[in-house]
Amino acid sequence: MLTAVVLFAIVPASVILVLGLVARVVAAQRVNAPVVQYTAPRGSTVFRDALLVDADRRAPSAALIDLAVKRKVRLIAGAPGTREPIGVELTDGVVLTADETALLETLFGPEHTGTRLRRFSADRRALAGRLKTLLLNTEHGLARDGLIAERRVTWPGTTLTSLAYLGMLVEGLFIVFALIGGDLPALVATLVALALTIATIFVTPAWWRRFLPAATPIREHLAGLRRYLEVAEADRLRALQSPSGAELRADASVPAPFADAVGEASAPLARFHLNERLLPYAVLFGVEREWIAKLKLEAETLSHTNLDTLGDLVEVTADVATAIDAVGNVVELTSALGDLVDGAGSVVEGVGGIFEAFGS
Repeated sequence: MLTAVVLFAIVPASVILVLGLVARVVAAQRVNAPVVQYTAPRGSTVFRDALLVDADRRAPSAALIDLAVKRKVRLIAGAPGTREPIGVELTDGVVLTADETALLETLFGPEHTGTRLRRFSADRRALAGRLKTLLLNTEHGLARDGLIAERRVTWPGTTLTSLAYLGMLVEGLFIVFALIGGDLPALVATLVALALTIATIFVTPAWWRRFLPAATPIREHLAGLRRYLEVAEADRLRALQSPSGAELRADASVPAPFADAVGEASAPLARFHLNERLLPYAVLFGVEREWIAKLKLEAETLSHTNLDTLGDLVEVTADVATAIDAVGNVVELTSALGDLVDGAGSVVEGVGGIFEAFGS
């Protein structure tokens, strides 16, 4: 019986596991970063970039944090230990783009409860549905721009998963026969085959996007940005001080709202704003806590300077860090949001209310 187990269980299980690993490698479609990048790709958005690096689950939170970094919204956490929803306020006089408005309506829905904060319970399913729709719409936009194929690649995942379940049925029969016959070697071999089959189900991607050649420059740029976010501080400083990365070039490193504040070439403040702008991308790449810690350290350093222009420019980092800590992790951030309110505390009712209130 051991020979039969090897031929009809272990060998097939090993083959489909190898094919599953190959499918995972192919699905990753990895690109190399020719150089370290320290700015986001021009003309893109955090949400679109999230799909280009297969960070779908982190896209909504990263896009919301991007709005906070741009000072378009403010995140307000509840009392410590209460697990209350996170409040979101629109900044007075803010002008939102169509994509930003779509994100806010997706997160908060066209309706509201009339209360300051809303707890998500039954609403979680509706939120998940709206987020899925927004992701699909963004994916279709990328396809129209020629960055990804219109259809996802699904057949390898479907085929290998089906074979795995079929293999589990065969292995189940072998386990029964081994137990009845008291064949311990055959039983152990069958359990090994079963473990390989189960591993196939976990390692095989259900689907993946096929990135087109036009997406390669953007994806290489994002890979370079990831290198910047992950490298050690000394390597990061060398990249910024290289001929192609001088960090105090006004057109590259200093956000427009703060250009006057750092007009006298205040390197620490310029570097803080550069790094703060990259916080949404740190979320995409899963290094947000390390990046927040770095920003806090930089903010602490700045607080001891005599910069009259500093003001409240470092408060965003504290707000984002508090919000993430309040909900446990960044992926849960968008599931813990309360109603959207404007600077005066009035609930904004969907896209129409946003446009009406701020003339966007």
